[in-house]
Amino acid sequence: MEKKSFIISLIGRPNVGKSSLFNRLLHKSTRAITHDMPGVTRDRHYAVLNFEHDEKDSSRYIPEGVLIDTGGFYPEGVDLDQDSTAADKFFNLMTDHAQLAIEESDLVLLVCDVREGLLPFDESIANYIRAKKKNFFVVLNKYDGHHLENEVPQFYSLGLNDDDMFTISAAHGLGVETLREKIQEEAQFFVNKQSRALSIQKGIVPREDVISKVAIVGAPNAGKSTLLNLLVGTERALVSDVAGTTVDPIEAYFDLYFGAEVDKYERPAPKPKHEKEVREQGPSPFETLEAELKEMLSEKSETEGDSEPEVVTEKSYWRSIQIVDTAGIRKQSSVKEVVESQSVFRALRSISNCEIVVHLVDVTKGIGHQDRRLIDIALEKGKSVIVVLNKIDQLPENLKIDQKARKEWLLDLRAKIPWLNYCDVILISAKYKKHIKKLKESIKKTILVRNRPVSTAELNRVVEELIERNPLLMNKKTGTKFRVKYASMVKTSPPTFILFTNRSKSLPENFKKYLKNGLRAHFEFYNTPVHIIFRTDDENKARKKKEQKDISV
Repeated sequence: MEKKSFIISLIGRPNVGKSSLFNRLLHKSTRAITHDMPGVTRDRHYAVLNFEHDEKDSSRYIPEGVLIDTGGFYPEGVDLDQDSTAADKFFNLMTDHAQLAIEESDLVLLVCDVREGLLPFDESIANYIRAKKKNFFVVLNKYDGHHLENEVPQFYSLGLNDDDMFTISAAHGLGVETLREKIQEEAQFFVNKQSRALSIQKGIVPREDVISKVAIVGAPNAGKSTLLNLLVGTERALVSDVAGTTVDPIEAYFDLYFGAEVDKYERPAPKPKHEKEVREQGPSPFETLEAELKEMLSEKSETEGDSEPEVVTEKSYWRSIQIVDTAGIRKQSSVKEVVESQSVFRALRSISNCEIVVHLVDVTKGIGHQDRRLIDIALEKGKSVIVVLNKIDQLPENLKIDQKARKEWLLDLRAKIPWLNYCDVILISAKYKKHIKKLKESIKKTILVRNRPVSTAELNRVVEELIERNPLLMNKKTGTKFRVKYASMVKTSPPTFILFTNRSKSLPENFKKYLKNGLRAHFEFYNTPVHIIFRTDDENKARKKKEQKDISV
């Protein structure tokens, strides 16, 4: 029987400082966005809370806990009218998530604003927690000095004693370590209890070795949170039809079964093919997409599921993937609020910190300039890109029966994303769970291909053949041709090669592209950019001389 992690949730009215306390307890000042405005936190945010251990006393070892930050909680919900603000629209959904967090928790921290005093909402939240028979502490935040001491006694009406009430200032760190020590004491009582492995822990902590990080990126309301929940297998992210639901990046984990397919993707690279052989080897990506589009729009596809049975044998073949749901990214000129600008910044940072970008597109709106720009950014940063066209179930009826209309639609798609030739394009319906298995297969293939090593001997042979097939004349007067003396792979993820040449400057862009495409085709580097560094002997000697000088200094 598996032990359940000790789970602590932060619950309270909007704008009482829950996210600030979340950051303080984790010793990470920017984990969650904080701002003096209600409704900034909307999703449940999970993080591993590491406890302090006495190395000499192993009997008191406590596994890490799970800390949950929640949005503002109104137990009775919020009545919406025409004058409701954008944040108000999320409060009822946030209440649902806060209630789920309470259900999950072994300890609830009821956070109140001591400066505002005890409000009826605080009392109703305390009554709700008590009705659920949950152990809870009252945390009086924003206690910035002894001048607030007279505000504390009123909170005793909540029915707690001194040991269960804490005055802190999350903004300044006052009293937070005392609270943290008390949480650890509670966890110590819990640690020896056996419990079933609850589904609420699914996706919070990885079960296996984490081998890659995937970011879901796209415009607002493209279905990113729905896709995250589907991959993780639980309601980790808040889902709403209102654009801007996700503010902070939502991190989770899901598992992929690799098994014997490792051999399939790590087989020796094939020999170069001639153009005729390439044309005859099978349908083009667009022919495949057309067949998939027709299938998904058929009545049969609408009623079929796309679930993947879990394989419980050979556990060593499973690997965990960290996945991040990001805020929708609009054009910079459209971003007006501070919170949204912070959300966009964190979404772009998530691209930098991942290996694979799943770029989600609302297929009913098509691929726009912002989508193309985001994909360009990902490729420039060396990230693998999988283009996922979501909401395929909402396409016009004429595409179901009109083959010509389907081809025109796909040709328009091709014109908008010319990199389609080496990036997978997956048609899905996250709402109806269609083709999710194919997306998982694409992620798995991309991880393996992106990290595939290339032998130096094979690389030099391929580079030599590519240059012989299409020689580059560097100087017409002297007849000097471009030559590669030696080639080597310097890193994987993404595949990066260094070519020692007789000329490294002013090489035509089309020739560089030709070499990249040649290496990609031969070594089957799908879904990933290929980087080539050109360097002459003189440049290499200068670089080594500089390195030696830096070492001596």
